[in-house]
Amino acid sequence: MNFEPTDFAIVLVSLAACVYCFVLNRRLKALQNTKDGLGATIMAMSKTIAAMSSSTQETRSHVGEMAIRLSSLLEEANRTCERLENLQTSLEGTQQNAVDQVTATQTELGIMMRIILDQSKTRIMEMTKLMQRLRDLTDAAGEIPDTAAPYQARQKAATRRVG
Repeated sequence: MNFEPTDFAIVLVSLAACVYCFVLNRRLKALQNTKDGLGATIMAMSKTIAAMSSSTQETRSHVGEMAIRLSSLLEEANRTCERLENLQTSLEGTQQNAVDQVTATQTELGIMMRIILDQSKTRIMEMTKLMQRLRDLTDAAGEIPDTAAPYQARQKAATRRVG
């Protein structure tokens, strides 16, 4: 049997190809290994993606609930603001009414006090005139004999008998 150099070359190339296939097979098995290889990495990533997906879903659910709650709280806050504005307007009106009433009452009281003072002055002047007339009469009575003394003595005696 005659071997030609090309036959040796073909055997050598075939042997190299077999070794290369063996190395590739080991590498593929290492990549598919679920404990240490790329398969484990892909599995871990799949689990992480699933966890992230469920976490994202829960977060969306919570965000939706919070948005609804926030919306209701905002509506309630707006209603409360409207009530407070109405209350403030009402209080301002009440305050203005109270100020107007106090002002009117003060004015009325001032007028009434002036009237009372004027009446008091008039009465004081009348009393002063009466006192002056009484003095004048007393001074004039000092010149007239006392005729009222017997009458006063009888009144004192009657009072003692009753008491």
